[in-house]
Amino acid sequence: MNVRRKRFLFYTLLAGGFTLLFLYFISGLNSSTAPTLTEVQAKELIQSPVSTPVLVPVPTPTLTPVPVSTPVPESAPVSEPAPAVMPALPADMPEQQSFPSLVVTTAPQTTSVTVDTYIPNVIVTPSTPFKVSIPVLNYHSVTIDPGNVVVISPAKLEAQMAYLHDHGYTPVSLATFINLIENDNVQEVPNNPVLLTFDDGYVDNVVEAMPILAKYNFPATLFMSPGMVEDAGYLNWEQVKQLHEAGWDIQPHGMTHPHLPQLTAEQQAFEITEARKLIEEKLGTQADVFCYPYGEYSKTTLKILKENGFRYAFTIDQGYTTNQQSPYLLKRLFVNGEEGLKAFINKLPKTK
Repeated sequence: MNVRRKRFLFYTLLAGGFTLLFLYFISGLNSSTAPTLTEVQAKELIQSPVSTPVLVPVPTPTLTPVPVSTPVPESAPVSEPAPAVMPALPADMPEQQSFPSLVVTTAPQTTSVTVDTYIPNVIVTPSTPFKVSIPVLNYHSVTIDPGNVVVISPAKLEAQMAYLHDHGYTPVSLATFINLIENDNVQEVPNNPVLLTFDDGYVDNVVEAMPILAKYNFPATLFMSPGMVEDAGYLNWEQVKQLHEAGWDIQPHGMTHPHLPQLTAEQQAFEITEARKLIEEKLGTQADVFCYPYGEYSKTTLKILKENGFRYAFTIDQGYTTNQQSPYLLKRLFVNGEEGLKAFINKLPKTK
């Protein structure tokens, strides 16, 4: 190899070495001065435009309860909303009971309605200075069916009525109940008033419940579905008339005990108004107090009740009825047929 070629090779290698050294220096400079993505984000989070520290809240995960499929009375409404369930109903209540067609949900399905929704002018408002609180007991079937919480045995019903009678409680008619709720100047207020209500219209209401209540001269209110009259296990019109003559008030519970929020407005209107119409025609009475099948209702349901002049409607929401509640969202107390007398007593207010 001649001297000229050796020199060319030497300078080529030297130039390459300097090039590599320069590139290495440039890359090191870039990596030391360029901020990482995390640093940029951190600066944006902790610095405001005026260099004032900003507290950055850390979102806390929301724990959503997972509904547990558990064995139930609806309602609720509403909505429906059951049964009522009942919201207060016991958590171990089966969704469908063994008694014919008796289905109950744990709570009204609609929760967007406020207690001030659709209050008729004739009803006292939540600003009323006086307050009335009355327990409204919610029964269904009266027979023997162990394990069915919405069915109470005749013996247990007898014991409960005896307790009311012996301890100064006064079951009242629906008319008296309304008078107490609406007026603060009732001349004769009964001692410790209680309203007894029975839902659905089972034939055992006339066979078992009616004689027990008649023994103590107690009135009651039956919420029935006229479209189910004479179905197996349900009252016929002659039996309904017997209850009415025995001092029971008969009021509508929908024509066919439907899930009202699942129906169109027209279908809901038919279920509500046709049930009222048939009861009034058959008995010659006024039937303007409604009870939500399954405790379910919607804003449409409440609108229909108001437009058709209904005075009150009962839910399966648990608690005493007061004149501070919306008249279309009155509360009741579910009577669990599997509980003993002590649990029943605990539902009642102390006698005065």
